[in-house]
Amino acid sequence: MEFLCQRDDLVRGIATVERAASTRESKPILEGILVKAEQDGLQLLATDLELSIECFVPARVQAQGAAVLSSKVSGQIIRKWGSDEGAYKTDPQGVAHIESGRSRFMVHTMVDDEFPTLPEIEEKPVCRIGQGTLRRMIRKTAFAAASDDARPFLTGVLVEAEGDELRLVATDSSRLAFHQGKLESPLDGSVSCILPVRTLTELMRLLGDHDSEVQFSLSPRQAVFRLAGVQIVSRVIEGQFPDYGRALQAVQESKFVGDRHEILAAVERASLVARKSAPVIRLSAEGPVLTLTSREAEVGQAYEEVEIEIETVPGNASYQARFLIDVLRALESEKVRFELGDGLKQGRIVGLDERDYTYIVMPVRVG
Repeated sequence: MEFLCQRDDLVRGIATVERAASTRESKPILEGILVKAEQDGLQLLATDLELSIECFVPARVQAQGAAVLSSKVSGQIIRKWGSDEGAYKTDPQGVAHIESGRSRFMVHTMVDDEFPTLPEIEEKPVCRIGQGTLRRMIRKTAFAAASDDARPFLTGVLVEAEGDELRLVATDSSRLAFHQGKLESPLDGSVSCILPVRTLTELMRLLGDHDSEVQFSLSPRQAVFRLAGVQIVSRVIEGQFPDYGRALQAVQESKFVGDRHEILAAVERASLVARKSAPVIRLSAEGPVLTLTSREAEVGQAYEEVEIEIETVPGNASYQARFLIDVLRALESEKVRFELGDGLKQGRIVGLDERDYTYIVMPVRVG
């Protein structure tokens, strides 16, 4: 295998795929990147058998072939190339000779035959959506998934496509994030699956904030995402996702509107007094003022006030500070509406300019 390639193109390609490489030392071949030199350029692939990322890199190929390079070593070398272009050549002993400017490297490769064969891609109905739309939907939902593996189906995000609608839902049973978006073209029927948060996080990293299209297909075994020059294939999580419809329909008694930035800053400050346990913030909405309080016996207490507009009746509830901070950072609207449930009933937070997004949060019992 022999080729010439621009440093920036190759660095971009390695950065795209390397995060799918395995970190488990028991399978060294999965720590590498499979590089295939073909007539029109390079195909780079990394996988840990659960997530696979493949991308195309333009190059002037002088001899076709394939080899597996260490993702860490090769990435570090190419990022430090002394010139804008580098040359690569594999000798008969499987040693890669990498040259750029006055730099010369000899790096051992792994046999490409030992690289795992990926499952055949199941071509299901293809969905299309703008990259910016999908990126925002992931950013506003994935954080609500559970981190505890006790119930694996809660560690992922439910992805549902039906007609011209795409829905993303995540919950850890104490909170739920729901986002609905529009597909570029209607889907005949419906498809759904639960995707690992890691898959969507890596996808979000590659998506832009523009309207360029991303295509994807979902099946009971895998999900495939395609954008310009990149393909992501992911396993799905087995299990029955909770019925979230009832939570979205629940009605809360107390409603008020406030400035998102002011409430976020107040929650962050009020949570500072907690050191030993998860900070809990008590919200009390009465008149034109939202009062936020927090206390810890061995540290002290905090008191904050924020101007609000009461829409219905006064109310109060206590929530984990992190659950409030996460959603207030994810939202984009300047104004947010809080709906406080009576007693231990769920609360709801929405952005006034984000009608397709709903965040449900359960209160904390405070003695």
